[in-house]
Amino acid sequence: MASQPLPFEALQDRSFSFYPAVRGVEHNEWTLKEVTWSEVLVLNCQTLQELWIPRSHLGEVSSSDSPILILGLQRELELKAGGVYPYHKVVTELPSTRSGREQSDSDKIPMPTQKRIRDSDARIIRMLPVAIGIGLLLSLTVFLGLSGNLRNPLKWLFEVNTTTSDQSYLALIESDNYHAVISKLSAPDSEQWISHEEDELQFQALHYASRGYIVVMMGGARAEMRYLGTVHDPSRQVLDSAKLSRGGNTSSMMHNLPEF
Repeated sequence: MASQPLPFEALQDRSFSFYPAVRGVEHNEWTLKEVTWSEVLVLNCQTLQELWIPRSHLGEVSSSDSPILILGLQRELELKAGGVYPYHKVVTELPSTRSGREQSDSDKIPMPTQKRIRDSDARIIRMLPVAIGIGLLLSLTVFLGLSGNLRNPLKWLFEVNTTTSDQSYLALIESDNYHAVISKLSAPDSEQWISHEEDELQFQALHYASRGYIVVMMGGARAEMRYLGTVHDPSRQVLDSAKLSRGGNTSSMMHNLPEF
């Protein structure tokens, strides 16, 4: 099914910020210059730098412009070689810690005799039918699970239990401020700011540990927080995303929250 077109008319002649911000760009305030069927051209309000961004990377436009409109990104992007590309975290592989002494000791192990080699080969040959049978059984089980005829065993093995004691958070809506949330859910067990005071967007976590979930608030200032969504505690899986008045929801923002 084709995705619904983004409401780019909401960005015309107005400044906005990306969330999450594009890595490698210091100032996160932009205006829309041009729209094609596959890309949009944006202009940085401070540096006057222009960037073409594929429309497939763009998410929802926030319904509130206090203090600035937010254009969500489907994934984190970075500025590289004058263009915008998906950001990939670099994983550094640690060097082997085996010492030279361990290696030299292994070199001293005597070679097995010809008879032991033949015995080892014979055992491997005898185990081949068993291994093939187990492989076929696992393949059949996975196939049945994916086709819907049997519950996927891999999903069952790695499934995270996101059970909560209640689902009162489903009564929360995008316009609910801090006091509205407290009125509907009662006071949280604890509260936590998951953003710095100087950040353009503020995020607050209201921990309901006894219920098994965390309510997330967002705003342009700490006095203007509104309901963004709810995550499971402790897995941090998204349980609910606020419905936007312009259509869509805050799902893309919920999946790119600051770590906490």
